[in-house]
Amino acid sequence: MAKQRKARIEQDEVVRLFAARLREVRTSRGMTQAELSQRAQVTASYVWKLESGGAAPGIDLVARLAGALGTTSHDLMPTTSSPDTMALLRDQARGLFDSLLAVADRETLLMLNPLLARLAEVSERRR
Repeated sequence: MAKQRKARIEQDEVVRLFAARLREVRTSRGMTQAELSQRAQVTASYVWKLESGGAAPGIDLVARLAGALGTTSHDLMPTTSSPDTMALLRDQARGLFDSLLAVADRETLLMLNPLLARLAEVSERRR
């Protein structure tokens, strides 16, 4: 019977960014993966896995890696742009509205329609 390969877990973008940042800091210190692994008390293969984006470290390991590299955990964490709050709020409102409409009875719609009309009116004035 043939051995089945494990499906690779698709990591979040922050894992890839962390991997690149870890590699960048390590190489800027002139340190090998083996040296970092020894100082952080992990295996060299795990450091390789972290730097290739194949694993996401816990915060305790981030602290150990930072200490081994002579930096802070904050410095190892990648900077990412914050999500578009308005887009998130719109998506959330749309989801709530759609789920409400799917099950709304007559009484609910009689309350909802004047509220929506008032909100539309106020929104129009702000433009």
